[in-house]
Amino acid sequence: MTGLVDQPPVVFDASAVGSLTGHAGDREFALVFVTRFRRMLPERVRRIVAAIGSHDAGDAMDAVLSLKAASGTLGAGELFELGALMEARLRHLDLQGAAQVAEGLPAAAERAYYALTTYLEGL
Repeated sequence: MTGLVDQPPVVFDASAVGSLTGHAGDREFALVFVTRFRRMLPERVRRIVAAIGSHDAGDAMDAVLSLKAASGTLGAGELFELGALMEARLRHLDLQGAAQVAEGLPAAAERAYYALTTYLEGL
C-alpha cells in the first residue's frame, strides 16, 4: 500500500490564465491580467498583514478574500491555499491562527511574483 504524500501547492499554473478566455494564445489578455495581479500583489499582502496585526477581522477578511479570489482565478495555487487557510481562521475570529498562516504570506508572494515575472517575460 502506498501512502498519500501531501504535494506542495503549485506557485503558478499558467494554464489557468489561458482557460479564462478559452484561448490559450490570448496574449494580450494574459499580459493585462497577470501584470495587474502582479502589480497589486505587494499591496494585497501588506493589507492582510496590517489588518491582522491591528486585529481588524473585517478588513482582514476583505483583504484575504480579495487575494484568494484573484489567486484562484489566476492559478496562483500557493497564495490561494494560504488565503483559504486564513479565511477559515478568520471566520472563527481566530486572529492568532490567521496571523500564523500570514507569516508564510510574504515568502509565498515573492515566489508568485517571481513565477509571474518569468511567465510575462515568456509572452
